[in-house]
Amino acid sequence: MFDPDKLYTTDDPALRMLAPASTLAQWRYEKRGPAYMKYGKRIMYCGKDLNAFLAAHRVEPLNAA
Repeated sequence: MFDPDKLYTTDDPALRMLAPASTLAQWRYEKRGPAYMKYGKRIMYCGKDLNAFLAAHRVEPLNAA
């Protein structure tokens, strides 16, 4: 879903697919959500960490058969 070799900033439109910027900020405050890096005041998300976060929250439905 996310390019594993790319760094995403909080204003990157691709992150909106995951959650609004306000939600990401709340998750960082609460020490939850995807892993991130902080350079001064700048927040960066690594694509591989975003993919891992999504994979960890994958729900496998039960087979109705």
